[in-house]
Amino acid sequence: MKKIVLTFLLLLYTMSLLYGHPDGKTPYWYPSTFIYGYINGCYEATEYNQVPFTEDMWPDNVKNVCACVVDAMRHSLTYEEMLDNTSHTDAVLIAQATLPMCIQQEYEEMMNKK
Repeated sequence: MKKIVLTFLLLLYTMSLLYGHPDGKTPYWYPSTFIYGYINGCYEATEYNQVPFTEDMWPDNVKNVCACVVDAMRHSLTYEEMLDNTSHTDAVLIAQATLPMCIQQEYEEMMNKK
């Protein structure tokens, strides 16, 4: 019986690794300090500029949106490209393209929790 349970748990763990990202691709590695800094900088910028979508969200929800955006960047640009000023335009385009989807995803998650 223990072998069956252990096998089942191992199978679930393996499946979670395979489907960790919706597109099935492994994102580029970014240091955690960069990701943390990006999320906090994004959050502070949206709060400071009083971006309309933040009116309905708690700070954690806004940070989730920012995390979604940086995750999209990790699927498109390497860490070195993010640090390179020549790819700044690419990063801005990715952020502009994914922000509406990330906001919608966060709203859906908020509604599902109610």
